[in-house]
Amino acid sequence: MRSTTMLTLPRWSAALSLGVVAALALTACAPASSEDPTEPPAETAGASDDETGDEAPAQAEGTLKVGYISPITGNFAVAGQEMVDGWNLYWEINGNEVNGVTVETIVEDDAGNPEISLTKARKLVESDQVDVVVGPLLANTALAVAEYTSSVGVPNLHPVAAADDLTQRAANDFTVRSGSMSGSQANYPGGVWAADQGHETAVTLCPDYAFGWESCAGFKQGFEQNGGEVTAQFWYPNGTSDFSTYVSQLQSAGADIAYVATAGGAPGPDFMRSFLGLGLKDTQPLLMNCCSMDQATLRAMGTEVLGIHSVSNWAEGRDAPEVAEFNAAYAERYDGKIPSLNVAGGYVTASQVAQVLAENGLVTGDELVAAISATTFEDSILGKTVFDEYNNPVSPVYIREVQEVDGQLLNVPIETFDAVDQWLGMDPEEAMARPNYSQQFQG
Repeated sequence: MRSTTMLTLPRWSAALSLGVVAALALTACAPASSEDPTEPPAETAGASDDETGDEAPAQAEGTLKVGYISPITGNFAVAGQEMVDGWNLYWEINGNEVNGVTVETIVEDDAGNPEISLTKARKLVESDQVDVVVGPLLANTALAVAEYTSSVGVPNLHPVAAADDLTQRAANDFTVRSGSMSGSQANYPGGVWAADQGHETAVTLCPDYAFGWESCAGFKQGFEQNGGEVTAQFWYPNGTSDFSTYVSQLQSAGADIAYVATAGGAPGPDFMRSFLGLGLKDTQPLLMNCCSMDQATLRAMGTEVLGIHSVSNWAEGRDAPEVAEFNAAYAERYDGKIPSLNVAGGYVTASQVAQVLAENGLVTGDELVAAISATTFEDSILGKTVFDEYNNPVSPVYIREVQEVDGQLLNVPIETFDAVDQWLGMDPEEAMARPNYSQQFQG
């Protein structure tokens, strides 16, 4: 196993203007597939401390009101509903009463629009008087909501959003990236792994907006810090469906390995159809990012993608009892499907809230955030997770290979990078003093 070192500094606070927020781009991962919207679960009693045999803290009975913002209509509806499904699944399995505290959830649809996200956040906080806001999904909506919730002292947990600045330049004491990683953080180990495999040159292809810039920057720095050279970088616009020209560019670059990122959904299968159509599977080593080889792509492509490698903080094929139980529970409720990273992010966030309530009773405000960030989550479905001083997870990243296991296509880890932090081998102050990632600046 490989470990990276977590670097920490005292907690700090910052804010981005809404003008900057609106210019930042979309999401870490987009749709894998879910067609069965789940309503917020009815209140059911969880196991008592007498039943579990554990000695719990003194109960602080009451209700933790949660406002959950996600795009459950519009272009990102599938991913948004999956994020909600993961949250609901946890409480459905375990009951929504923990240590005398009832978790009550109000779901609001922001349709992936930052203005609507802010309106819904204000409604949840000022009218519904929620104790915590979970979501939204997209990076620009997440940054906007985090700025507002921090200004009014309400915790904001993020199951999926991957914008680097959420826990860097715009970090604050009320915002936690609970179920995802920053875009550069999650892909940095992919570059390290590619160099370790003996590849000396690489070419990259990423979407032309913030998530793509951050993903490519992470891979590039991991690769070049370990002796490789990225010889060419290509960028494609949102909405691209025909990748044949880009695949030809990758082929012409003549690099030892190609790194390709998408935000999930249709671009993943679309790229693979072009790549496989040119017969490159056996001649061009390839590493994909999280979302491009998520379950949506595996379902769409079938056995054609066996053996393809990808890098992600979620691996549904990891041999761990908590992952097997989670997969089985989701499959039971969703027609045998395997959960995506979006589902995993929602589920993990719920499990973190539950563990904190079990250990502390009812906590709200900055005490809730402090309790989450101070807790070690040993048995997370994402692997052992702790949080740095900026409320960003330090947890494993997996190099995955598509394998067939018991008749199902799964991303199975072939190498694990333990305790990956968000600083890409730098001191936090050094990292945040640099420009934001773009086509022009890749680190």
